[in-house]
Amino acid sequence: MKITNSLIFTLITSVLFYSCIQTPKQQTTAAPLYPTVSYLDIKLDSTGKLPSNPYVLTFKNGKKEIIFCGVNHLTDDSDISNPMFAGIEQQFFASKPEVCVNEGGDLSKKVYASKKEALLQDGEIGLVKILADSLKIKTVNGDIQDSLEFKSLLKQYTKGEFLAYIVTERLMWGLKGARITDSVAMAEKFDGFIKNYIMKKGAVQLSKEEQTLAFYKANYEKLLNRPFALETLAPTNPFDPKGKFQQIGRKSKEIRDQYLLQTIDQLLDKQDKVFVVFGGWHLLTCEPGLKAIIDKKR
Repeated sequence: MKITNSLIFTLITSVLFYSCIQTPKQQTTAAPLYPTVSYLDIKLDSTGKLPSNPYVLTFKNGKKEIIFCGVNHLTDDSDISNPMFAGIEQQFFASKPEVCVNEGGDLSKKVYASKKEALLQDGEIGLVKILADSLKIKTVNGDIQDSLEFKSLLKQYTKGEFLAYIVTERLMWGLKGARITDSVAMAEKFDGFIKNYIMKKGAVQLSKEEQTLAFYKANYEKLLNRPFALETLAPTNPFDPKGKFQQIGRKSKEIRDQYLLQTIDQLLDKQDKVFVVFGGWHLLTCEPGLKAIIDKKR
């Protein structure tokens, strides 16, 4: 076949086209796009707390502005009068954003009967939706699609290691906050979490044994060298350089950080003021990326 200039042009155009139609979620699995601080290097006090709750940093360049409220997630779901919520609300109305970025999933179609209901059900995540609705602006999920995060983690860790981390962080910690200590209720919550979240939403295939609470507990105890007990459960410490459990936590957060930064970057192409409410550790590690994003010429 004779290679002509027109054929070369067509081939180049095709390559460029297919590279441009990748979604943000697909791009997130590649090499990091944005600079971040290692979780081993960010500065916290001896208890892992932020300087304040919320800890707010603002990044501004001309009309473009990012208002990031970093929070210490509460351990008691009934603590709806916590000053953290008032702090978030104050920052929100002071900045009058055009779009909100929330942690923990797509809230765009969720409706709460009241602010109290939103706080009791979803804490600061519910509050973001209530505040956004009050100004008739959109909420955007800043978290990567679960199936893509899980696929990336399972390339590096066994299913037992993966479940020990994810179940602890995204189920057991919440059960403790909701004060669910009954073993039967906990087992029911666990079963639903595995089937609906890990397997259905997360697209992770598990054997019958891998779906059991006993399998999770065994792997939790293997990684942390202590018996599993919901009453004494502590949050993952990604700042501890020792331990595979902590290593998995850092990797999970790094994957999520890149997607969060990309989401904010893309929103600033169309909006001037972006209001973000996320765990405060993410703010500390993402600070260099946020500075790079706000400094971009648009």
